Amino acid sequence: MKGITNQTWQNEMVKFIGEYTGKNPGYSPRDLAFLLEKKFFINKTDAAKLAALADNKSSAGQTGLAAVELNLTFNCNLACAYCFIHDKGAHERMSFATAKNAVDLLLERASYPIVNITFIGGEPLLEFDLIKQITPYALEAAAKKNITVTWAITTNGTLINEEILKFFAHNKINLLLSLDGGQKNHDRYRRTKSGEGTWNQIVNLIPLIKIYQPWLGVRMTVSTEAIDDMREDFNHIATLGINQFIIAPAQGAVCWSKEQIEQYGLNLVKILLDYQELKRRGYQIFIEEFEKDENEYRSWGCRAGSTSLAVAPNGDVSPCSKMLGLTDEKGKYIIGNVNKGINYKLLQPFREPHCQQPRFCRQCSRKCSGGCYAVNFEQTGNHFTASEENCLFWAVCQETKRLSKLLYRTG
Repeated sequence: MKGITNQTWQNEMVKFIGEYTGKNPGYSPRDLAFLLEKKFFINKTDAAKLAALADNKSSAGQTGLAAVELNLTFNCNLACAYCFIHDKGAHERMSFATAKNAVDLLLERASYPIVNITFIGGEPLLEFDLIKQITPYALEAAAKKNITVTWAITTNGTLINEEILKFFAHNKINLLLSLDGGQKNHDRYRRTKSGEGTWNQIVNLIPLIKIYQPWLGVRMTVSTEAIDDMREDFNHIATLGINQFIIAPAQGAVCWSKEQIEQYGLNLVKILLDYQELKRRGYQIFIEEFEKDENEYRSWGCRAGSTSLAVAPNGDVSPCSKMLGLTDEKGKYIIGNVNKGINYKLLQPFREPHCQQPRFCRQCSRKCSGGCYAVNFEQTGNHFTASEENCLFWAVCQETKRLSKLLYRTG
């Protein structure tokens, strides 16, 4: 290749490419080409060729993974109206053979020394027996490859007992509770199939849970009906001893109005003020979104389909679990099955999501991650076309981060 003649120089480039692609398995060839051009002072054509060669080698070899979501079942003991799994079924359960193949997929294509396996559903604790089978298998298989496995599970909490907590503590499986606020707003949507609320049942279990997992996180999903109570709900949950929060709007096919999003943003700022006050008073509490710099920007698109995959109970593979929950087959974006074979080439759009950006996104002055692929598809019919709702929520969160940083500097 013209302009590349010095052997040492070539070796340095090969080393750089290897290190870069190894540390960034979901990298963009265009970004790599730009780095090569600037670091080694080669022209754009040569840089693009080198990046393309590296990408072809990566595609032919491994799709670098850091995580897999195991949807153990699409069945659930609750009937939450905003659940992203639109069609639940008791027959949709993952077999141990399918789970093993999913774990093998992650370990064979792992590009990190530490990987994550998340149990999700439906309600994953309906398949606790399967979890007890998967966990030792994954740990033994990972140890043979000198890979460390970290664990997570998202649960509605209603099936938790001491046996489960002991198993999770022993295997360091991090539990995330779904708790939407005080009793009124939690029980509005999170009910049993017979219509009974679940708030009391979950809250009464928190002291026991914290014996085995002292640092406890909660996902607080905010529905349009609960906007006015967001601040009260946050503080109510915090007083229960919850340490970490994921606060997010319930998004789906039905869009929020601009007025509702504005009110969500204003109440998020109020929560930020309370959060800062709780920290000043010594509460052990953490909300990642409030700790990030508003200028922190990694890339357009999330890790779904680049470094993370989701596996359905029958073994079907998709970029993420939320996409698996869509009713439209195109929206699910199935790339194969862990029991039959996977076409990794289909992941290319998710490995280079910036190439799928609509023109108005490229011209936008406010850099964002492009929104949730599943929500995008439901609202626009395209995974990579951000809905107006996603754009507005991003703007709201960015402004809250900016204010958080300001308060931190002046506090």
